Amino acid sequence: MEPVIEVKNLCFSYDGEAEALTDVSVRIYEGEKIAVLGENGAGKSTFFLNLNGVRQPESGEILLRGEPIGKKNRKKLLRNVGIVFQDADSQIVASTVKAEVAFGPLNMGLSREETEKRTYAALRQMDLEAYETRPPHALSGGEKKRVGIADILAMEVPVIIFDEPTAALDAVSADMLEQILQQLGEEGKTIVLSTHDVDFAYRFAERILVFSGGKIIGDGTPEQIFSDERLLAAARLRKPMLLTVYELLRQRGMAKERERLPKTVPELAGLLL
Repeated sequence: MEPVIEVKNLCFSYDGEAEALTDVSVRIYEGEKIAVLGENGAGKSTFFLNLNGVRQPESGEILLRGEPIGKKNRKKLLRNVGIVFQDADSQIVASTVKAEVAFGPLNMGLSREETEKRTYAALRQMDLEAYETRPPHALSGGEKKRVGIADILAMEVPVIIFDEPTAALDAVSADMLEQILQQLGEEGKTIVLSTHDVDFAYRFAERILVFSGGKIIGDGTPEQIFSDERLLAAARLRKPMLLTVYELLRQRGMAKERERLPKTVPELAGLLL
């Protein structure tokens, strides 16, 4: 199967000296749910900006469905890979929610009729129809995040990147956002997100990339990544709490041993002896 995005030996620096990304290679397939983990400064956000064409690699290559992307066709990345930024306010450009969601399709050169159709579809999907005339800057953090997602949905991009999607959200808003992400995954969207919340990454992602010092030092399933003690130490990551509890219960003979590790509390409860 051909990857939707392939990155080959990508290198990038902001000042021409210290590299923010070094020899990064990865294949991302359609419909994957990928969590990107690593400390602040590990290269996650820079990686994202290269993936959607905001930044251009100093060396290496990015391919979109097998097509090499360079200066002349870099806009293809912008039209296929959308980013929902950590700081929702940095993404907002319009005075009303409707105008904000319509901005992307209009900027793509779509007709007013097509833009209107996509805008209202995205507003409905994010439950924002009652907010269309309100100023986005006046909304709550969770509401702004939904507007940011609606922005990308209206552009109908196949790959959506989320930079720290649950950051600064209260528990209710974070749970709601996780449900939205699950829904997008079920619809076949390719989701790549960065997070410091290993518990969220463990239960949500099908695959995890671990960044450290501008390099990918881990690439595998959540079970593989969080069972690798050396990798966790090198990336300064902790194990998810649910996995830690399961391992403790298993060591004490209070839980069944299974090849597939539990990812939710009900799954863990089903393994108790």
